[in-house]
Formats: sequence, C-alpha cells, structure tokens
Amino acid sequence: MVRRSGSKSVLLIDDDPHIHDLVAFHLEDQVGSIVSAHDASSGLSLAIQESPALILLDIRMPDEDGVSLCRRLQNIPETRDIPVVFLTGCEEQDQLAQAFDAGAVDYIKKPICRTELLARVTARLRAKSNLDRIREQARVDGLTGLGNRSALDESLLERSSNWDKDGLSFSLAILDLDHFKKINDEHGHRMGDQVLSAAASSFARISRPCDSLFRYGGDEFVVIIPGEDSSDALRIVQRMVESVDRIVLPSPRGEVRVTCSAGLIAPYESQAILELSQVLEFADQALYHAKRLGRNRAVSYSEIA
Repeated sequence: MVRRSGSKSVLLIDDDPHIHDLVAFHLEDQVGSIVSAHDASSGLSLAIQESPALILLDIRMPDEDGVSLCRRLQNIPETRDIPVVFLTGCEEQDQLAQAFDAGAVDYIKKPICRTELLARVTARLRAKSNLDRIREQARVDGLTGLGNRSALDESLLERSSNWDKDGLSFSLAILDLDHFKKINDEHGHRMGDQVLSAAASSFARISRPCDSLFRYGGDEFVVIIPGEDSSDALRIVQRMVESVDRIVLPSPRGEVRVTCSAGLIAPYESQAILELSQVLEFADQALYHAKRLGRNRAVSYSEIA
C-alpha cells in the first residue's frame, strides 16, 4: 500500500503497477491521499479500513473482476456510500452497462488522459463532499444543533451490532424539561425555543467529548455516556439536571426558569434488558419515576428495578 497523508483520500484498486504510478503522478497534488491495492481482496479490506472518499477500480483483474467487487462494496454498510469510478480499456456497451448496474457512478478510459482523470475525480470528490454535508445536516436538529432522532437511531443501531462484542458498556439517559408546555402557553413558542436551546447548551457544557447528545423530540433529550458504571454516569446526568436549574431567561412576562428530570439505564448492568430496543423503554420508566418523586432530579433504573 502506498499512502500520502491528507483528507480527500482516493483508493486505487488495479493489478497494473504502471497505472498506480501514473495515477499517483497525476493526482498527488490534487487529493489528500492515495491508497493503493493491487488485487480485489486487499482492495475490499482497505475500502472498509480507510473509508476513502472515492474508489478508482480496474474493471478487469486476475482474481476478481471489478464489476463483481463493486457489487460486494455496495452490499457492505461501511462501503456502500463510497462512489466507484471504473478504469477500463474496454468500450463494450454491455460491460459498461454491467458496471453501472453494479453501482458505478462513472468510468475513465485507458490509456488514462490526465485532463479527463483530474476532471472526473475532482467532480466526484466534490459531489461526495456535498452529499456528505447534506446527510450530516439531515442528522442534526436545526434548533439546538444536537443530533436528531435519526442520528440517535443510527447510534443505537451501531451499538446493537456490537451487542455481544462490547457488552454494551454505556449508559443512556432521557432528560425531559419539566412543565415545558406551561412555558409555551404563558410565554409563547419563541420563548420555548430559547429554553430548548439554552438547555441543549447546558447539557453540552457538562458532557464530555466521548458523550453523545441528541434531541429526542419535543422537550426531550438523550445522552449516551460510554465507559462509565451507572453511578458515575448518574453523577454526570445529575450535573446536567442541575445546570438547567440555573437557566434564567428574560421575558416580557417576567423571568423564565426551567428544571428538568432524567431517567438513566446502564444496559450492561441490567439483566432485564435482552435487546437494545428496550433501552429507551427502561430509561423512560426511570424518567417517569423521577417525575413522580417531584421532578428536577435524575433517577437510575437500578433504583426502581
């Protein structure tokens, strides 16, 4: 593998060393890094490990043809969104049709022309960057800047795939603003939005870089805290609850104050949880108990189980 460090990585899979030298010569100043594989097997492994922004794939290789490899890339979650551009000396329409049917976004003819290579690679990298930005925006709550419900679902799905592997060594808490409807009714929805934004900022200040924050919906938030036992995680969540209690916002109808309640569950400490879909359900039960105890507090599911 040849690698030049940078951000916009391109993976080249081709059995011809001359093609690797040629592509590296033309692209070394245009992309952040070039990762090289000389067969389909190593190319597949590198695609998963390196997550390149673009794959340049020879359509004909000794061990496995490019069309077959492209289909495999399309069926792997880690690689299905990486655009594939074929390198081919063949212009048979049937083979090109198979390439596009397999998931290719473009092709470059051999012998490689520098102008065409630069134009097509640059265009595909730009398109990938734009698509990634759109996808990221679709995962962010527009009001608070936190991850949205879709991002939370993705995070939980990822942890679900590692259910047996990592023992679910994380805690999850649902935080709910107390009497939020009353704030909306008395001070208006604009003030309600300010309260939500202020609460999100308070949570973010308390959370650690490894924690993940989401707006679950309405006046509910979720935090995922990895690597801590439930007692340590509960202390972090309690600090979040206390930070909201310090929020004071001016309003024409007087100062607006808010509190929140939280319910926490540590899946790996609970024998009752058999699958990840139950995590939110159990955290919600702990949240309900916090409300019953008078709100403005955090409760762990272990306290009520």
